[in-house]
Amino acid sequence: MNLAEKQIISNQLQNAVVGKTITRAIVNQNPHTFVWFALKPSQMFCAHDANNTVALGYESLLNGQIIEKAEVIGGRLYLFISNRALSIDFTPQYFTKNTKPPKRHQLLLMLNDESYLSFTSSLGGALFFIKIGENGWATEGGFPSILTDEFSQDFFLNLIKQTELRSLSAKAFLATKNRIPGLDNTILHEILWEAKVNPKSKMKILNESDFINMYNAIKKVFPAVIQSGGLDTQKDLFGYFGGYITQVSKKTLGKPCFRCGCLIEKEAYLGGVVYYCPECQPFIKS
Repeated sequence: MNLAEKQIISNQLQNAVVGKTITRAIVNQNPHTFVWFALKPSQMFCAHDANNTVALGYESLLNGQIIEKAEVIGGRLYLFISNRALSIDFTPQYFTKNTKPPKRHQLLLMLNDESYLSFTSSLGGALFFIKIGENGWATEGGFPSILTDEFSQDFFLNLIKQTELRSLSAKAFLATKNRIPGLDNTILHEILWEAKVNPKSKMKILNESDFINMYNAIKKVFPAVIQSGGLDTQKDLFGYFGGYITQVSKKTLGKPCFRCGCLIEKEAYLGGVVYYCPECQPFIKS
């Protein structure tokens, strides 16, 4: 999830599940190689828990506990439950009474009003459940949030200066290695479209004006996505698509660019795909 999604989901969780009691937790019913469980920092991202030894420890810690709050801290989404925080890397789904939750899930929380909170991932992610304050867990923000004033233009330009750019493309700089927590491929294309920068263009040949355009696009797109309830390609806690109309996505592929009318293109790149307008976002070769 990108930071905008996490903020939206956090707000929805705050209204939908905070204050409710977990009556039963079902953990890792359908194991996923890249869904990670940990009860302490030393277990994070360790080898797949094939025997469920870590995951099964969640049940006794979750059963009977009250969900106290949902919050985004340092680019991560947490549910605070008793003296622990559940870190959530992928979108959960909430099901009201008399609706059926999915049959497949990595974590299912049954609540005292007979509603459910389900965590099911196709690509993977973390569901760490660690004591608050352990190694700074869920208490320290670290990298400034994109949504704050601390994430300033000077901060962004300095981050670029401190990074060994070499052959890094705009996509690689913005959306890999967690350089900017909360900025991922789900929102990357909208930012680069706004900035008029091609995802494949190398950072070392872009100029400061391009970097400032990227920064301004980040500061524009994230609040707009939150205000709109999410991207129109992503579902929220209740399974609804957001209202932010994407300009470069699977929904606009082959359609005229809103800005210039050129058809939106798609290419395989860096193990995934990129969407862009070839006219507004020309590829600058090194």
